[in-house]
Amino acid sequence: MAIGVSNLWDITDELIQLLNANKGGATFTVTDRSPDEVRSQPDDTYLSLYLFHIAPDKFQRNALPVAPTPGTERTTRAFRTPYQPLSLDLYYLLTAYAKGVNASRDEQRAMTAALKCFHEHPIVTATVGGNNIEFVLSLEPETADSVGRLWQAVTTSLRLSVVYKASVVLVEPPTPPTQAKKPETINLAVSPASLPFASAGQVVSTYVRVSYIAPGNKPHSYELIPAVVAPGQSLTLYGTGLNQSSSNRLYLIFPDGTEQDVTSWISQANESRFLLSLPIAGIPTAGVYQLRAGNAVAIATEGAIRSNATPFSIAAWIDPADSPILSPSGSTYTLNGRSFSPGTVEVLLETVSLSASATVAPGQFAVTSNTAIAFQLPDNLPNGVYGVRVRVNGVESAPAKWVVKS
Repeated sequence: MAIGVSNLWDITDELIQLLNANKGGATFTVTDRSPDEVRSQPDDTYLSLYLFHIAPDKFQRNALPVAPTPGTERTTRAFRTPYQPLSLDLYYLLTAYAKGVNASRDEQRAMTAALKCFHEHPIVTATVGGNNIEFVLSLEPETADSVGRLWQAVTTSLRLSVVYKASVVLVEPPTPPTQAKKPETINLAVSPASLPFASAGQVVSTYVRVSYIAPGNKPHSYELIPAVVAPGQSLTLYGTGLNQSSSNRLYLIFPDGTEQDVTSWISQANESRFLLSLPIAGIPTAGVYQLRAGNAVAIATEGAIRSNATPFSIAAWIDPADSPILSPSGSTYTLNGRSFSPGTVEVLLETVSLSASATVAPGQFAVTSNTAIAFQLPDNLPNGVYGVRVRVNGVESAPAKWVVKS
C-alpha cells in the first residue's frame, strides 16, 4: 500500500465533506473557491475553504514512514530523498460570506457551524484511493499584520475569516525499486591446478544438483557431493588433466574392485570436468561405486594408466509424474519408478519404517516389480503429511512423493 495522497485536492475534498456532514442546522454552501470568486456567485450564504498556503513540515520532512514499502521489508537502510513521502502543512483560509440585510447573522451562523465541526473533529481519518490517511486540524492564531497582508493579496474587502492548518499531509512518493532477493545459494567452481600426480589425469569429486517439487507445487533443490543419481540422470565429475590420451576413458569401479568401461556415459568433456549422463537400461543396481579416468589399455596390462578414484552412488528412480501427493487406491498406495530390487528395498514415511512383506497390509510394503512398490499406512500413524523415502542397498532416492494421513 502506498503512503500518502497523490493529489492535495483529496484533503480539501475530505474537509468539505466533513463540513457538509456537520452543519448543525445552519444553511450554507461549502466551496473551495477563493473569497473573491465567491462574491460573484448567486445570492446565498457561502463558506469558502480556500487552500492559500503550503509549507514543509519541519518535524516530519526527514522521517521514515512507519509502514515499510513492499519489497523493502528486509532492509534497514534509509530511503533516498525521492522515495520519502513529501511532508506538508496545508493552510486553509475559512471565510463566511452572505448578502442581504441578515448577511452578518448568516455569516456568523455558518462560521459557528464550521468552528464547532473542526473543534469536534480535530483528527481526520479517511481512505483515499485505497490508502489510509490521517491528519490533524488546528486553529492557527494570526496577528493583525499577517491578516492584513493576507487580505491585501486579494481584491476583496475583509470578511469574517479564520486560518486552519492541516498537518501532517503526506504526498505519495514514487514506488522504490524492488530490492534484489538475497542469494539462496552461491556456487564457486575453481579448476584445480598443480595437483600432485595430475599430469596423466586426476579426479577430485562428483557433484549433482537435485531438484524436486514439494507439496503445494513448490520447487526445491539441494546439492550433493559426492553425487547420488538415478538411471537417466546426470552428474558432473571434476578433476584435472582430463580429456587426454591417458585420461579420456571413464571406468566404473564395483565394490569388489573390478571395473567397467563407462566412457559412453560422457556427454561433454574438457580438461577439468566430465558431464556424465547415466543410461536408463544396462546400468548396475543401486549402491555405492567409484569412478576413475584412464587410457584405453585394459587394467593389469602393461601400459595401463588409471587415475585415483572418487565415490558416487546410484539410487533407484522414483517417478515424480502428476502431483507430489500420492493418492491411494482404496487403502493401498503404489509408488512407480525403476531399479526396485526385491530384498534390498527399504520404505520409510519420514522416520517411520514400513515392514517388507510378500503381501500388503497396514504398515507393510511389497516390491511388486522392478518398477513398482505397493504399501499401506500404519494404523497408528498420526495425521499429517509424510514424505515417502525409498532406499535400495542403503542408497536413498531423491524426494518425489508425499502421502497425507487425515
